[in-house]
Amino acid sequence: MQYKKGCLFISALLLLQVGFAQRSSFNGNWQFIGQEYVSKQKIDSFRRLGNNWNDQFLTEQTNVTDTAITDGAKDLGTQLQDLGQRAWQQVTLPHTAFPEPLVIVKPREGIAWYKKTFRVPATNRGKSVSLYFEAAMQVADVWVNGTYITRHTGGYLPFVIDITKLIRFNTDNTIYLKLNNKANPVVPPGKPVEKLDFIYYSGLYRSVWLDVKDPLHITDAVAANQAAGGGIFVTYPQVGKAQATVQVQTHIINESSTARRFTIEQVLLNKQDQVAARAVAPASNLAAAGAAHYEQQLTVVHPQLWHPDHPYRYRLKTIIRSGSKIVDERITPIGIRSFEITKEKGLLINGEPFKIAGTNRHQSYPYVGNALPGNASYRDAWLIKNAGMNAVRTGHYPPAPAFMDAADELGLLIINCIPGWQFFNRSRAFQEHVMEDIRQTIRRDRNHPSVLLWEVSINEAYPPAEFRCLQAAVARSEWKGSANFFTSGDSYFTKACWDVPYDDWNGDPGARNNTTYPGHAFLIREYGDYEFGGGNSTTRKIRGDGQDALLQQAWNLQWEHNKNQKNYPRAIGDLTWAFFDGLAGAVVGIEGWGVADIFRIPKFSYSFFQSQRSAQRLPGAAVATGPMVAVAHYWQAPNKWKNVLVYSNCDEVALYVNNRLIARQHPDAGPETGHGTGLPDRNRPFNGGNANYLPHPPFTFKDITFHEGNLRAVGYINGKAVAVKELSTPGRPQKLRLEIGENGRRLKARTNDLVFVYAKIMDAKGNLVVNATPAVTLKINGNATLESPATVQAEAGIATFLLRTTEATAQLGITVQAAGLPGIKQRVF
Repeated sequence: MQYKKGCLFISALLLLQVGFAQRSSFNGNWQFIGQEYVSKQKIDSFRRLGNNWNDQFLTEQTNVTDTAITDGAKDLGTQLQDLGQRAWQQVTLPHTAFPEPLVIVKPREGIAWYKKTFRVPATNRGKSVSLYFEAAMQVADVWVNGTYITRHTGGYLPFVIDITKLIRFNTDNTIYLKLNNKANPVVPPGKPVEKLDFIYYSGLYRSVWLDVKDPLHITDAVAANQAAGGGIFVTYPQVGKAQATVQVQTHIINESSTARRFTIEQVLLNKQDQVAARAVAPASNLAAAGAAHYEQQLTVVHPQLWHPDHPYRYRLKTIIRSGSKIVDERITPIGIRSFEITKEKGLLINGEPFKIAGTNRHQSYPYVGNALPGNASYRDAWLIKNAGMNAVRTGHYPPAPAFMDAADELGLLIINCIPGWQFFNRSRAFQEHVMEDIRQTIRRDRNHPSVLLWEVSINEAYPPAEFRCLQAAVARSEWKGSANFFTSGDSYFTKACWDVPYDDWNGDPGARNNTTYPGHAFLIREYGDYEFGGGNSTTRKIRGDGQDALLQQAWNLQWEHNKNQKNYPRAIGDLTWAFFDGLAGAVVGIEGWGVADIFRIPKFSYSFFQSQRSAQRLPGAAVATGPMVAVAHYWQAPNKWKNVLVYSNCDEVALYVNNRLIARQHPDAGPETGHGTGLPDRNRPFNGGNANYLPHPPFTFKDITFHEGNLRAVGYINGKAVAVKELSTPGRPQKLRLEIGENGRRLKARTNDLVFVYAKIMDAKGNLVVNATPAVTLKINGNATLESPATVQAEAGIATFLLRTTEATAQLGITVQAAGLPGIKQRVF
């Protein structure tokens, strides 16, 4: 068995006595020291998104930084001397080495040291012991018990370290990890952070796991380094409602000193833990130090199929027995499904047409960057699904495993991206790294039913077509069979072997097309931002910009989403840029491109997309479905268009002002306006048009006279009232209200978690006062911490804090105060 050269393994043991393979969290009891670089770079107006877009290529070999480590640098004692008398801090993973303020002027870069001391019981002598790192940012050197192990490069993909031969039983072991988060031109993305459309951030920002296994065990797909192999690999050669075939490939290694005899059993369990299918292979022999792949097939009668509308998952239990003893057991959640993509039919899921209406997501939070526990990743996925969207492009890197799991569970299709953005280095080291990223991304995520497309191109970088075709070929070599595998990538008028290219941008979003691949279906990977002005886009609006700005953003997205539908089915769907407001190294300030803000608070555009979902209540859906109605208005003054926009998936909507019926009408069916001189015609938005291709056009109530009081919208289907939304003109700030942003995943005691806490400024009747911006202070009673400042300024009536809990958080209370308002105390648990 071969292991990837350069893999690292670091860990602190939470060691158990085990009969067969066991994985346990290695996230606790780390120590940390950070050494930040001092930057002399001048921050000026040059750092605006768009100014650096042509700075894509490093053509001189002298620009290349070698990632090899010199022998002298491997000496741990010499390395630690640089730390001087600095004190180690106790930390828990995931961890950000260099936390950031809300508004980032220059992203922080530096060296982050982590160490952990642990003990391994002697009862584990003879076992295989390894550490699995989900990711570390981004060049990492590792030592175990003073011995230099390796260097791992790349900040978004996992690596594994085998520490079996280095462990000292029943005594202290220590692991050291040195991380450098500075951009490296041979490590994708490679681009300096001050020219980047996102931020690298820092630290051991994803989880670490300790694996203790019998010497005879299932390998890890990343560590095994086998094309289309290693670990467990599940494919579906035949999928139908009457019957499906599940093909399982298992890679077994024998690290014993003698040959071993064993059997492999595959058991497919449904949600009720009932056996849906089983296969047992004949007994096999494996020589000492040998490794081999084994194929098994299961037939499932009347399978429950995975689909975004009803994401049914089975659990595949793989059991390895040697004699009468179970020596290894692995649970793999799977979803039985088939994908087909053609120019004529578009996307078919399980043989049925499906239209993508999705978005793009960066994984970061304010303050902590990418260091999100699993629950935080799940809540992001839940918010996207709850918005009525069904697909996520993970621009511009592979997301956390927890986000992939959430997509499987909730029913979100994934366009899975390798690391990269607007940068290509002609050096061999960079190009080989790109190919390795393709291999490891597929090996990590190939069993996730949610993955529809593998974006194995480098986003918005255009190397020679031969290189891009090699990228596609390398990706194909990591798959078994011809079904359910599709690459995607930028074409931009140069054909480059992608199965599903993206649209060719020609300056007119109303004519989205792909002329480079005339025989292919294509995907509109981003819309709603660049074509409305890029860095100065009328779509980039934060919540504090007010009612009219948020309406303009929603209308921009509606205008183009409507136009995009004309290309269906050849255009299999479209993706907004982006779902959450974000931060970028190239820009000072918050980028307001999201349909929800950086604190995960929805904007008007969120309600627009929510209204595009089906009005039917879908059995098996992971979020609430059915009729909805939302009013895009604050009802405290008229908007500049003097209308009221209602988003709904109903047949009719009635609008009432102070209980007086204003109108009851059908959805908009007005004129389609053009793109004009580069921006949609701003003189004619909200005219009841630009909606004829939408599943559920909005309801535009025109020339509405504002009267202080109540505004109510009632949705009707087949003449029956099925949904209602009411709001009132807010009065003066009178009180505070606390809400926890749980979003599909409850905040629980004794859990490592990260949640937004919202302090809302309300009037006497409980209406949000959207123009209130007082400073609000939050205090914690309990063993938890604030990642945000304790005092923040409210934006559009809401002050947001970021709260972290741990396994030690048994009780939690919160107190909030604001000048002129009565303080409140609330017990969380």
